[in-house]
Amino acid sequence: MVVAYLQRQPKLILGLLIVGLLVWMSGTQMTQTTPTSAPVTPFMVPETKVKVFAVPEISIIDALAAIARGAVVIDVRDRDVYEKGHIEGAVSVPLEELKRQAGDYAALDEQELVIYCGEGSRLGPEGTRALIEAGHSSAKNLAAGYSGWKAAGHPVTSGAK
Repeated sequence: MVVAYLQRQPKLILGLLIVGLLVWMSGTQMTQTTPTSAPVTPFMVPETKVKVFAVPEISIIDALAAIARGAVVIDVRDRDVYEKGHIEGAVSVPLEELKRQAGDYAALDEQELVIYCGEGSRLGPEGTRALIEAGHSSAKNLAAGYSGWKAAGHPVTSGAK
């Protein structure tokens, strides 16, 4: 029945093939947003060999609202990169340090955490995953990262904190 329907719909079949081909050929880095309660597991994108983590993400607009409510903003990039420019009010906790101390942040479970890196696609998701695994269910990765935040014209500053 389905085969007979598809045989009468050559444009549909062609469209599906083209979309599938484009997805297959893209080879770009992918992220996946999941609800906080979903298991967080890494997977590999074969074409790029880049780890991608399925973690809760937050948009710039929602991050602004969370910050207004008192969210803690954590920059997981290296300290020297942080000092060159970071989101105003953010604290620097490089990824490896955050992973070692992730359990310490579980006490802040009532507090929203916005985690970010440069592009929102590698260090930020990994830091968010570490916090979630340590029991901090309110941690979210800033999907646009520092570059998206800055490009949108939101407050940034430089120097150590």
